[in-house]
Amino acid sequence: METQGFNDSIDNYIENLRRAIYQPIVERDVGHVTIDRRKATILLLPLLNGEQWTDEMHTAALAIGAIHTAFDIHDQIDIDNASTKEQQLMVLAGDHFSGIHYKLLASIPNFHLIRSLSAAIGKINECKTTLLQSPPHSQEERLALISEVESGCIIEFFHTFGFTRYAAMVETLFPLLWLLDSKQRDVTDVKFPHLKLATADAEQWIERFQQNMNDRLQNSFFLHKPVINEVVGMFERGESKLI
Repeated sequence: METQGFNDSIDNYIENLRRAIYQPIVERDVGHVTIDRRKATILLLPLLNGEQWTDEMHTAALAIGAIHTAFDIHDQIDIDNASTKEQQLMVLAGDHFSGIHYKLLASIPNFHLIRSLSAAIGKINECKTTLLQSPPHSQEERLALISEVESGCIIEFFHTFGFTRYAAMVETLFPLLWLLDSKQRDVTDVKFPHLKLATADAEQWIERFQQNMNDRLQNSFFLHKPVINEVVGMFERGESKLI
């Protein structure tokens, strides 16, 4: 699949996700919800690489997009001042998207995926709590937790549908993207801004993860060249992730 085909597949997925999570009152009170395009692209890597993609996989992918949207909304809540009307509306919006996630899963139904995603969501919330309240001293451990938070649901999707060979690449890609975001973007627009590294330290970790990522891509013989180029482009272009 070439670049235009990639973009069409990702655009179609995002449009379907918007329709799945749309609720007029949420749209009115919270505004146009942003969707993480990079995360959608990573979730769709098997499709973009030409793997068989069924209706069940499509519905499951929408369910994961819904829970990612819920996470992103909840991550914007100020836990020290969550009593304002705006903050309460964001809580309710995140809860609504979580409900859509479970509704979509129930429509399949794939009980193995439901159980594994439920466990992954619990672990993600535990990792978030650790990172916010008592982050480990080791930077390697911090980045591993960030990888778990960002990739957990996608990894379960891959394992369930036989795409396990994509997992290691994704687990490496997410901490790299977080490092690049924390270096290039406004610190308030990055998850876990209190964990941002000094510039020199960030550069060292970025170089380390880029080398690891390039090695994985070059040794992943199942990946087609356009997919490799697309992934490399994610961390070379420094593009915005939200639309």
